[in-house]
Amino acid sequence: MAIKESKEYYTAAQTKEILGINDNKLYTYTGNGSLKRIIPPGKKQAVYKRREVDKLARELQAFMIHRGTKPTEFMRVTTREEMVECQEISQALFGVGRATVDERMKLLEKNPITYHILKNQDQVIGYVAMMPLKPNRLEKILKQTIPVTIESEDIESFKEGNHIDLYLHAIGIRPGFTTAEKHAYGARLVAELVTQIIELGRQGITIGTIAARSNMPDGVRLMKHAGFTEIEPLTPERRTFIIEVKESGIPFAKQYKDALRQSQTVTNKAHKSRPNHSNIEAR
Repeated sequence: MAIKESKEYYTAAQTKEILGINDNKLYTYTGNGSLKRIIPPGKKQAVYKRREVDKLARELQAFMIHRGTKPTEFMRVTTREEMVECQEISQALFGVGRATVDERMKLLEKNPITYHILKNQDQVIGYVAMMPLKPNRLEKILKQTIPVTIESEDIESFKEGNHIDLYLHAIGIRPGFTTAEKHAYGARLVAELVTQIIELGRQGITIGTIAARSNMPDGVRLMKHAGFTEIEPLTPERRTFIIEVKESGIPFAKQYKDALRQSQTVTNKAHKSRPNHSNIEAR
C-alpha cells in the first residue's frame, strides 16, 4: 500500500520550507533523531511524517521566542574556566568530569581543536570533545572503561599529510533546557562537528576511522542516523560505533573526502610547479 504523502507525510522540499532549513540542516535533524527519514515502497525520494515535522516546527518557534536576542557562538575552548564548564556538564550527564580538568587541558595544549563549546552571552550551553588520535591508538582508547584516559602522546598535531583516527569523545548539552532547546542546540553542535571534520579535509588531514561510544538512547540514535556502523564493543559498558571513512558513502564523509582530494590536488600542483634543482650542474 502506497504512502499517502499529501495527508500523512511531507516531501523533503515541503519539510525544508516549513522548518526554514537547507539540505544540511535537514540531514542534521534526521541524524540526531528529531525527524525520521522514510523511503516509501517503490519510490526513491524520502518523505517525513507530518506530525514529527509540525511538532519540530512548533518547538523551534518556541525556542526562538524563548532565546530572544541571545545569540549563540560555537568556539574553541581556550581557557581553564571554559574547560571546567565542559567538565561540569560531563559530570552532570555522564557521572565523570570534574577530576579530569588538568588532563583535558594538556590535550588542548597538544591540539586546540579537541574541545569546542556552544555559548551564549552568559553561559556555556554545551560542548563537543573530539580527539585526533595518532595511528594505532584508537583500539587502546576503545578498550577503556569510564573515565577514559587519553594522554597528550596519543593526540596528533595537525600538519598537512598527517593521518589520524578521530574519536568522538563526547557531545553534551547542559541539563535544564526544554526539549525544543535541546533539539536546537544539539542540532547546532552536530552541524558544527560535521563542519570541523570537513575542514580537516581542507587542511589535508587524512582520517582513517571515526569512532564513538554511547549507551544513552539519544547517543545511540544519533550514531545510527548519522551512518555509523555498530561493532562488537571492546568493553561491556557502552556500545561502539565506527565509520571507515575511505569506504563510507554517507553525505558528510563524502564531503570530507571531496575536500581532502581538493587539498591534495592543490598540494601536488604546488610541488610540480617548484623548480627542480637536482639536475643543475654545479659551477
